Amino acid sequence: MLNRYPLWKYIMLIVVLIVGLLYALPNLYGEDPAVQITGARGSAASEQTLNQIQSVLKEENIQSKSLALENGAIMARFANGDVQLRARDAIIKTLGEDYVVALNLAPATPRWLSLLAAEPMKLGLDLRGGVHFLMEVDMDTALSKLQEQNIDNLRSDLRDKNIPYTNVRKTDNYGLEIRFRDAQARDDAVSYLTGRHRDLVINTSGSNL
Repeated sequence: MLNRYPLWKYIMLIVVLIVGLLYALPNLYGEDPAVQITGARGSAASEQTLNQIQSVLKEENIQSKSLALENGAIMARFANGDVQLRARDAIIKTLGEDYVVALNLAPATPRWLSLLAAEPMKLGLDLRGGVHFLMEVDMDTALSKLQEQNIDNLRSDLRDKNIPYTNVRKTDNYGLEIRFRDAQARDDAVSYLTGRHRDLVINTSGSNL
């Protein structure tokens, strides 16, 4: 004896299957290698920035799949990872330090699916096979701050040890020079500071350190 269900249950099952397949479609389109450009240090990506990027990509003969300004950020999509890396280097060279230029992966979902809020499933690191993290550091700023910190620390150490000095000043290549009243004060400072600051290279010249 065959089981019979109301027609509406079959219709509902078909609708659920269609909707499920529809929202699973974005996973079939994959992702495009992309470069994302956002403003830094108070600047913001604009139409002018977009035009600059279009010009440099054209000059370097780098073909993009799409280039768009959305929500204050520019997203440039490319055919493969090699083109993506070439584009990033060219864009960084053009825009300088006023913008953050980062590698990204952008969903290749068609617009009509995006309008339906259909997005690909977000995979964890275990399913993606790991992650590549690149951090860019402004070395000049970091070394300048370290130099200022060293000045404060050395002054504090000399005061605590009651070693008289006349001046602490910056030198080239983020170095420091300490002037003392006499050679005895200099020698006392060398003996004391060498043990406390093993990461510093200490040289003497006259009454200076």
